[in-house]
Amino acid sequence: MTPSVVVLSAGPNGLGVTRSLYLKGIKPWVISTSSLDVINYSRLPERKTVLDANSEASLLAVLSDVAFGTIVIPTSDWFVSFLSEHTSQLKPKLLYLEAPAQITEMLIDKAWETQFIASYCALPKTVQVLQDASSLLACLTLPIIIKPRSHKHMVLGSKNRILTSVTQVKTFFSQYKLQLQHLIAQEIVPGDDSCQWVCNCFFDQNNELVQAFTFNRLRLSPSHFGVTSYARSQQNEEVVQLCRTIGKALGYVGPAMLEFKRDPRDGEYYYIELNPRLGMCNYFDTYCGINNAFASYQLLQGETLPVNPKMQSNVIFVSLYEDFFSRRKDGESVMEILRDYCRNARQKHVFIYFVWWDPLPAMYMLLQQVKQMGKALLSRLKQ
Repeated sequence: MTPSVVVLSAGPNGLGVTRSLYLKGIKPWVISTSSLDVINYSRLPERKTVLDANSEASLLAVLSDVAFGTIVIPTSDWFVSFLSEHTSQLKPKLLYLEAPAQITEMLIDKAWETQFIASYCALPKTVQVLQDASSLLACLTLPIIIKPRSHKHMVLGSKNRILTSVTQVKTFFSQYKLQLQHLIAQEIVPGDDSCQWVCNCFFDQNNELVQAFTFNRLRLSPSHFGVTSYARSQQNEEVVQLCRTIGKALGYVGPAMLEFKRDPRDGEYYYIELNPRLGMCNYFDTYCGINNAFASYQLLQGETLPVNPKMQSNVIFVSLYEDFFSRRKDGESVMEILRDYCRNARQKHVFIYFVWWDPLPAMYMLLQQVKQMGKALLSRLKQ
């Protein structure tokens, strides 16, 4: 019998995993932390559960009722941390891929992570302990990016903060002087969005990289320092080899998302981050022949994993709403954006929310965008 599968779902990450499993004949039970999560509009889950406000206690209660041997697949840092922190209660009953607790915490905490990774590949110059504006400017060259150490340290009110002048650095330290222990700083590697690369990969029980999907980010949302909004699948063996080295050094098992940026001055790839889970674009992997979600299932079932399956190149990934509006905010005209979309119209496309056999998530997200546009228009009219 096929074992039960629970997907701990977070936005498009969970939607992609659910679709990837469905293509292998598996309809999972999905658990989300909000009724507004896009997964709740998909027809594919066997069952859907929305946690109450006390999410950690609620999730423990829900998982205590699942069948023995149920496979659990997390899709966010919060879910990964939850499984690691409650392993003594959950592991005897559930099956999930888990690194040693110290490795999981290190990979989620950028201060620890960057210290470790610097021994194995190029890293943007980084300050892990922020003290004051003068010492930071003595160590790093502008522009500088400020990042939360992890999802447990979200004190900025945004994914990151970009500082481009001495005045901005001084203002930042004045504003966040009580939160500095939650942040790290890095020099920004030069180059536009198209210098960024992602490898969604999978490591077996011997810490060997057995499958890898690489894509070239072309644009991000928010522009330049956000998440992937437009990309092209493309084989990149140099990036794959970097991932292989890092995974082996970590003793890593399971799915991972690694990000790099190529410096156009010398062609070197600089490590940006590693997410110890399936990433936002995981259905992009599946469409192009690398089903990392199903590989998680196979490893937990003790099945033989495919070794180096071939990926399909030159497929375009689009997060349409996010890409369009971030480009408009970045100053591009509607005609410029449409012309760019038309230039790639003949290539195969994967959309973050839309597939023809599961259309409601895309319709729901379109409705949300229309509502946001309406609110923004009303706000401008009132001014």
